[in-house]
Amino acid sequence: MNLYHFKITYSTVLFTLIFFTQIATAQINAHLPTDTMQANTPAEKDLKKASLALFPSSYIAQYAGSIGIISLGAGWDYGRNNKWATDVLMGYVPKYDTERIKITFTLRQTYSPFSLALQDGLTYQPLRTGMYVNTTFGRQFWLSAPDKYPGNYYSFSTKIRFNIFVGQNFTYTFNSKSSFFEGVKFYYDLHTSDLYLISRVQNKYLKFDDYLGLALGVKLQIRRQ
Repeated sequence: MNLYHFKITYSTVLFTLIFFTQIATAQINAHLPTDTMQANTPAEKDLKKASLALFPSSYIAQYAGSIGIISLGAGWDYGRNNKWATDVLMGYVPKYDTERIKITFTLRQTYSPFSLALQDGLTYQPLRTGMYVNTTFGRQFWLSAPDKYPGNYYSFSTKIRFNIFVGQNFTYTFNSKSSFFEGVKFYYDLHTSDLYLISRVQNKYLKFDDYLGLALGVKLQIRRQ
C-alpha cells in the first residue's frame, strides 16, 4: 500500500468512525428524559422532531452488492408509512489479486410501495426497488480516461457506477417500547450497473449471472421519540 492510498484509506475510515460516533451520541442524548431535553411546548416538540429527523433512522450492514464485500452505513426512512429511504454506505473490497484494498462510498435511494402484515411484529414488503451511485477511492480510478489512452478508447468512467435494483424486505418490530432500536429489517436485492447493462446489449451470449448480482443486508431501525 503506497503512502497516498494509506492517507485516503485512513482519512476515510477515520471520518466514518467519527461520523457514526457523533450520530450515536446525538441519538442517545435525544432520547434521554432530562429536563433540558423535555419538550413541553408545541414549539419545543416541533424543534425536537425536526432535530431528530436530521439523524439517521437506521444503521445498515450489507454483504456484496458491487459496493464491497462488506458495507456499513446509515439510512433515513421517510414519507407515508416510510415508503422512501435514503442510505449512505462505506464499503470494503479486499486486495484479491491487486496490490491494495479499496474503499467505496455509496448513496442509495429506495422505494417500497406497500407492506403486508404476516403475524405479530412481522411485516413483509414484496417490492423493494431503487437505484444507487457508487464510487471507489484511489488514483487508479478516473472520471474521464487519462491522456495516455487514445480518444474515445474508453467511453465510460471507472470511478462512478450507476446501479438499479429490485428486491424484498422482511421487518420484525420489537415488543419493547423502551429499547433504543425499534426493529430489524432483513433485505435482499438483485442489482445491475450501467456498465453491465451495456455489456449485455452488446454481448447477447451473456447469462443472467454475468450481469446480475445479489446483495444481502440488515437494517437496525432506531426508535423515534
